[in-house]
Amino acid sequence: MFTYYQVYILPLLDGTKIELAEEYDIPEEKGFIGLYSKAPLDEIIQVGDRLTGFSFIPKRNIVYVSTAGVVKREE
Repeated sequence: MFTYYQVYILPLLDGTKIELAEEYDIPEEKGFIGLYSKAPLDEIIQVGDRLTGFSFIPKRNIVYVSTAGVVKREE
């Protein structure tokens, strides 16, 4: 069985780049893009997972969101 993940890169104002991934078939409004687009500028956005840990980023510190492709993982 395979699962596909959409990978995003979040460049921050300080030059840091954060990579995150979510299951590819999540509806846009329930995934990261939906969260990001609805969040006000002063919102703190949580990204990450239980395995790699979480980051809490002020939306105003995210320069832009870039897609980095789709990854296929065997489960």
